[in-house]
Amino acid sequence: MESLLGRKRTRSRPKKLIFCALFSALVFALAQLPAPAEYLFARGITRLFSGAINLITNFIPVSFYECTAVVLLFGVPAFAVALIVLLCKKKFARAGIWLYRAGMACLCVFFAFSVLYAPLYNRDSCFSALGLSDTQVTEEKVYAAAEYYIGQLNELSSALPRDAEGNVVPPYSFEELAEKIDGAFGAFDSGYFASYKVRPKQVALSVPMSYLGITGIYFPFYAEANVNVNIPSYELPFTMAHETAHAKGVAHETEANIAAYVLCIRSDSAYIRYSGLMRAVANLMNSLPEEEYRQLYGMLDEKIALEYRNANAHYAKYEGIIDRISGFFNDIFLKANGVEGGTRSYGMTQRGLVSLYEQLVSS
Repeated sequence: MESLLGRKRTRSRPKKLIFCALFSALVFALAQLPAPAEYLFARGITRLFSGAINLITNFIPVSFYECTAVVLLFGVPAFAVALIVLLCKKKFARAGIWLYRAGMACLCVFFAFSVLYAPLYNRDSCFSALGLSDTQVTEEKVYAAAEYYIGQLNELSSALPRDAEGNVVPPYSFEELAEKIDGAFGAFDSGYFASYKVRPKQVALSVPMSYLGITGIYFPFYAEANVNVNIPSYELPFTMAHETAHAKGVAHETEANIAAYVLCIRSDSAYIRYSGLMRAVANLMNSLPEEEYRQLYGMLDEKIALEYRNANAHYAKYEGIIDRISGFFNDIFLKANGVEGGTRSYGMTQRGLVSLYEQLVSS
């Protein structure tokens, strides 16, 4: 009798895998359609489930993403070795059970991703929610915007305290900054951005994260915004705003960048505004030809130029084969989710910065 039941369970496993695979694929396909992605998922199911998960993980200071990464780092190789041992011992039935469970686990992850994050790639642009208009970008406009932001940056520079190396000193703790960033999202269209509180977490393994070329990561399975704290001090507010934007319902890297720019540059905090302006100036200057770049660089306050050089030296310490491999797989992930240009899309924010510039000068 036991052997007969065992055979029945064995025959039912492929059916369960096929059913789960088809159901997950159906949900993923539905999430690719703009209308369901926006109104069924982004403003409905996804927000509901992410908010529920957020209630559990948000108030626990430990980074669940970090714990999961460590478990997978050691668990996956251990599983592979154990599976090979079972096959070598010709314990095929047990190996089959392990493979079945691993397959089900992968399908569960795929289903969770299809509900919690995939739809956000196909929702409406955040431009209107941020109060930005769709403007035509020209080289002249980019130069004018960069010149304006440099002027604002130079004014702020003298008002901020700096350490012995010339880097700006944060006036807030990590938690205080997180409160300010989260609160600032309340000024935007609440129908577009999720209203639940987001408390980004400091990554304990920030140095290894730096070798991967990652300054922050949103982990949708825990509704958790993680921030690498091993970054230049002026980068922290912008990075935190970027990851918070992901947690609030923005998936595309470009749009999360734009949301972070708008939030930081409009902020009433000099430190947060300085962070947004530092990133905006670098982005716009790097998109211009060499001659225009040099003209704008010559306009920078020497303290700002020094801080840029310090940041370049900091990131140079972590460049290498690991960083390139991480960037390669991140590029594949972005393209697989419909982000045209892959990681190149991270720099395609000029339109948002020009639109914000036009709004600021006209107000």
